[in-house]
Amino acid sequence: MGCAAKDWRRKGTSVNIAADLVHLSYCSQARTGLQAADLDKILEISKTNNHRDQITGLLTYSGDIFIQFVEGPKASIDHLMYRLRGDARHKDLIVLSEGVEHLRLLPDWDMELVTAQEAHGLLRDALRESDRYGTVIALSRLLAKLQPELYQDLDENDNSG
Repeated sequence: MGCAAKDWRRKGTSVNIAADLVHLSYCSQARTGLQAADLDKILEISKTNNHRDQITGLLTYSGDIFIQFVEGPKASIDHLMYRLRGDARHKDLIVLSEGVEHLRLLPDWDMELVTAQEAHGLLRDALRESDRYGTVIALSRLLAKLQPELYQDLDENDNSG
């Protein structure tokens, strides 16, 4: 029975107010010398921990900058942030956005690594399908800093309304 309830919430088909579903995005600077193997290990551990903690999200890494978007129960996100602030693989962690949600944007992703270009497509689709424009636009602007040429039209559309 517990497993079914977990799947029900993760799919975003209904709202579980008791779970306090929240989102959070942050950026940080990778420590010098981060290797592809380090990134693989981050993803492997994140997928395991996030599945256990009912967190979903995405990670973008470009150059020496991480940008991560996560969503899940407030207590799980708070605990994740505690762990991240103590992680020596990055520094200068800055929370960019956080808030309460009703449905997950990424219900099936325990954690996925996406390029800025891939994230552009995901955010475009989410913007078309979501009423959470503030979250999507904030993430779009964030990713624009990684690859500005992909996001010029988002700024133009944002200013037209």
